[in-house]
Amino acid sequence: MQPSSPSAGEPAPSSPAFIEVVVVRAGTHLFAIDVEAAIEIRGPETFDRPGSGTRPHLTVRGHALPVVDLRQASGLSAFGHGCPAMLLVQAGAETLALAVDEVRDIESVLRHKVRPASDIPFGFCSHRIKLGDLDEVPMIDPTRLR
Repeated sequence: MQPSSPSAGEPAPSSPAFIEVVVVRAGTHLFAIDVEAAIEIRGPETFDRPGSGTRPHLTVRGHALPVVDLRQASGLSAFGHGCPAMLLVQAGAETLALAVDEVRDIESVLRHKVRPASDIPFGFCSHRIKLGDLDEVPMIDPTRLR
């Protein structure tokens, strides 16, 4: 993937005035997540549902990673036992597998376009970010995904 802002195909500015985010889609919802938290893009993936009352997991290189279904977390119907795309993210000391419909682009955004927001209906988001011509989208805080 190439950065799509400020110019497609050009390296992202290294200035602290910018933040890079990975844009993902769950159903009709777009979300952003700091590229610093992103580890790997995978997909499509099949994950295990170990048993009633326990969280599904994805085995990656011999490690069972807990799966967070972003569709279900955002109030939509959950994925069954697989998803079209998976984003592995670092959430504090834990690595999580974020099940999504699509991993879109990496965007470079001016930091002043990232705003705290208390009115976001998703408890796993704490900020809003303005992405180019798109409306503001919620920004995922990986530590809130648990």
